[in-house]
Amino acid sequence: MTTSSQFVLTFLLNAVWQIALIAALASFGAWILRHSTRYQHWLWVAALCLSLLVPAITAFRSLPAGSGAAAPTTFQRELTNPILSDLDLPFQSPSTAVSTWSFQLSSTLVVTLLVVYFAFLLYSSFRLLRAWFTTQEVRESAVDLGANQTVDAITRDCAKRLNLNPSGVVVCSSATIPVPVTIGLFDPVILLPEALLRDGNTDLLTSAIGHEFIHVARRDYVLNFIYELLYLPFSFHPAAALLRRRIKQTRELCCDELVAERILNAQVYARSLVALASSAPPLRRLSVTTTVGIADADILEARIMSLLNKPKLNRRWKKLMLVVVSLLLLVPSLAAAAFAMRFELAPAPQDPAQQEKELIEKARVDEEISRARGNDLQLKERTLDPRVRAEIQRKREVEMEMSAIRQAALVRLARITMDQAIQIATSHTPGKVLLCSLEADKWEEPGKLAKDGTVFYQVIVGDESGGPATHTLINAIDGTIITSSKELPRRMRSPSN
Repeated sequence: MTTSSQFVLTFLLNAVWQIALIAALASFGAWILRHSTRYQHWLWVAALCLSLLVPAITAFRSLPAGSGAAAPTTFQRELTNPILSDLDLPFQSPSTAVSTWSFQLSSTLVVTLLVVYFAFLLYSSFRLLRAWFTTQEVRESAVDLGANQTVDAITRDCAKRLNLNPSGVVVCSSATIPVPVTIGLFDPVILLPEALLRDGNTDLLTSAIGHEFIHVARRDYVLNFIYELLYLPFSFHPAAALLRRRIKQTRELCCDELVAERILNAQVYARSLVALASSAPPLRRLSVTTTVGIADADILEARIMSLLNKPKLNRRWKKLMLVVVSLLLLVPSLAAAAFAMRFELAPAPQDPAQQEKELIEKARVDEEISRARGNDLQLKERTLDPRVRAEIQRKREVEMEMSAIRQAALVRLARITMDQAIQIATSHTPGKVLLCSLEADKWEEPGKLAKDGTVFYQVIVGDESGGPATHTLINAIDGTIITSSKELPRRMRSPSN
């Protein structure tokens, strides 16, 4: 599996539980901040940003160091392990091994997940693009109001109360929209329905224009477009849709609050809000365009109650609650990035014929090693007494027989193949495999492992940049990493080694 596919897969599957956790924490924090609409809004915005940031950090951390085009992997299979005595092997229980967070998925499942995800991402991108073009069509159909004294007077008054330049905001009319909206990334335009202008109700016009001027002052159109882009990568998640909806709702509550503070009396604005919001068709209250407007949030009752029953809290108490809620959201969210699950492509089942071929090759290598060691002892045997030579020969035969029995027992006990062990080791530490051997740490008798014994693969991975090699011990039963350590420089080893 390529690095990009592994990144997307890890991002996708970790986002499933991480975004749900972030949404739950944000919901609890919003309940604590229920008397502060503005803080609630920024809490939901922070949760949306974390929903992208945390899975992305997790995916980056899961990538192997120096990932890229991997060099061809070569290794030597060795039965005996002469350097095992150089390592301190603190055997761990499989239940406590850190690699329990690594999961292997079949190639069919991986391809299916990636295809479904990218298809949904393409569909969401198409919807956003269509909404953008719809917004541009609405803008092109707008008509300049010209010299409308009533609208001009209300515009100047609202701009003065909000410290805005009235000439920097264009007010137009449109026959294609049922409620007032604001559009424009750089040049904001307020669009008013033709029916509202024909009615000529001053309170309704002041409420509509004042509300849209608040959107302009807060740069809500630009921010809303950014939030839509952030939402795209995880738009498949129901919890992410909740975050997006809460941002829209609290944004409108914040605008209502500012209108009631700076422009209109709360009771007058509440009555106007009912008339304006009710003019939008029920199926279009959550607009399919990228506009922001007075009817974006389908919570009219909550908005009216918020205007008429505004609680008064001490500012210091609000800030204290904000600090508490921020820590409540950030600490578990960032901790979730550390407790990440890594997903990899499972190796294809090994062909029995290939396994047999590898066993034959291994037996040949073992025979060559034994022959090489035997040559070193031949000269010594020639100088010894015949009875001593016979005893040495007998011991050698017994040792080779016991070695064969132990090796057969190891092959029988191992549940993962040597190739799988190599893949696990190189996923943990990329590099060139120098040696891979199947070992056990405790024997009750030849061919019988002790109850507390462990069957493991030792894989030595060389650093391609010239650094020390990494010795990794992998449980041959379940594939967990028992220990992994760097090789000490030769000058630091004791002479006995």
